Amino acid sequence: MTIRPIDAARDAGQIVALLYATNPTVVTNAAEWQHRRTATPARARLVSFAAEVDGRIVGSVHAGLDVFGSGELARLDVRVEPTSRRRGIGSELYRLGVEHVLTLGAKRVASMFDESAPGVAFARARGWQEHRAEVLSTLDPRTVSEPPDRTIEVVSARHLYPRDLHRIDEEATRDMPAVEPIAAIPYEEWLEFVWRNPLFTRDGSFGAVIDGRLASVSLLLANFEGGRAVSMFTGTSREHRGRGLARAVKIASARWAAHNGLVQLVTTNDETNASMLAINTRLGYVPAGRRVEYLVERERLAGERGEDL
Repeated sequence: MTIRPIDAARDAGQIVALLYATNPTVVTNAAEWQHRRTATPARARLVSFAAEVDGRIVGSVHAGLDVFGSGELARLDVRVEPTSRRRGIGSELYRLGVEHVLTLGAKRVASMFDESAPGVAFARARGWQEHRAEVLSTLDPRTVSEPPDRTIEVVSARHLYPRDLHRIDEEATRDMPAVEPIAAIPYEEWLEFVWRNPLFTRDGSFGAVIDGRLASVSLLLANFEGGRAVSMFTGTSREHRGRGLARAVKIASARWAAHNGLVQLVTTNDETNASMLAINTRLGYVPAGRRVEYLVERERLAGERGEDL
């Protein structure tokens, strides 16, 4: 086994293959992954390593500060393809990730992954504890029969101003359950992460307009090669919630997906978000597991390393 820094341009294809091997519902491709990696702000202090066996990437670790947080939360992601587990690859990648996050000054470290018995066992054995969880759901958009609400004006993102989409995204994101509240989503960074994402579809993303002002959005990433899309974000401004706007934009995205050859929509929603989960159930989404977020205190990681705090 060889562990080396990841080269975003050279390794994108293999990293995407690893993502699909460890997360079957992921929606990405080499161009999209590379774009997200290179668009990550320098303040994240992100490091990434790959584990190779016979010249093939079988594992990875990414470690850095939470991009939109206070600087007191770090993130650590370790993944190893199923056929290469139980060889110490994950443990060595984890060790490198911990070494880096301990230099960042963060008080806590978070990791999010699709729940599985091996993943949970790996985390708990190292002192991590579940903090929150999301329901992972899938939908065949061709099965959506609910008609659109003609009293709600729904417009594709192509005909909306990016700044308005950013406004709703940032406001609604602040109200979502999270390890810590976001400080801000700078507009230029939002443009890179969302508007300029290679898989972001301006035709398949929609906004609901009330009295000439954008009030709700559904942002969609679509990979036509795989026939799959993911709901990147759905949210409504505070003063317009409870009026069926989120359902309206989700229906619009589902109908667009069905008409454009996509056969699966993927979404995740916090387990406590009863209203959005009810919308998904009404549209026909089927639960496909849990996406869990685990936390560990820096003191625990430092103690394992024998570091004097």
